[in-house]
Amino acid sequence: MSERALIEEQYRTTSNLRARIALHDRFSTSALSYPRWIFDGYAFGDRADVLEVGCGDAMIWRENADRIPVGWRLTLTDLSPGMVDEARATLGGRADYGVADVVELPFADGLYDAVIANHMLFHVDERARAFAEIRRVLRSGGIFVGTAIGRNHLRELRQLAPAREGVWTTAWQRFTIEVAADELVPFFTCVEIERYPDSLEVTEVGPLLDFLRSRGDVPEEEIAHARVGVEQAIARDGAFHVTKDTARFSCRKP
Repeated sequence: MSERALIEEQYRTTSNLRARIALHDRFSTSALSYPRWIFDGYAFGDRADVLEVGCGDAMIWRENADRIPVGWRLTLTDLSPGMVDEARATLGGRADYGVADVVELPFADGLYDAVIANHMLFHVDERARAFAEIRRVLRSGGIFVGTAIGRNHLRELRQLAPAREGVWTTAWQRFTIEVAADELVPFFTCVEIERYPDSLEVTEVGPLLDFLRSRGDVPEEEIAHARVGVEQAIARDGAFHVTKDTARFSCRKP
């Protein structure tokens, strides 16, 4: 199966995504709400045409519904029709929706004041082509914002269950915080990166195992082995520690 097909299967419905989000929601150590922190970076002004690529189930919009300016015209897109349906169920008539690939956006030049790409660029092989497309649909001076992970993100979970053939096999070596600026600079100016301070202290083994299952590449015997190690850590230390390394970036079209 091609990686494109693997990605489409992984995000065909929201069940895998929600299993991963649930682990973060329950065991995050940060005092900052992650969805609110991300939205804090959406400094688009009172009136803006905003495009999101890889919108998922629109969780960021749902958690910040009270903060969306009336003057923002939203277009939410995803490669997965199932995700687009979930986003539409979340925001209804507040946005326009479409199935779209970031490397070939079906929009006119200079149509948007802002483009958002959260936690999806590490799935994109042709990132130079994606960045060129994002720059094309932005107006002059328009803002491109998004989030990325670092190479140490969820290190302990990857040690429990190393990635095999699947969506996550090489994600950790792709678009990460460490390379983000170098990849963005050829296309954009004023590149800024800000890390989100957080980790996980997991006190129940079930949600962690659900997270591993959501990846789609972890055999049940490996999950059973992980259960033993995590249960031992919780009994010994009170929690199983997981490193998180996430950042938001922002830049502008010249």
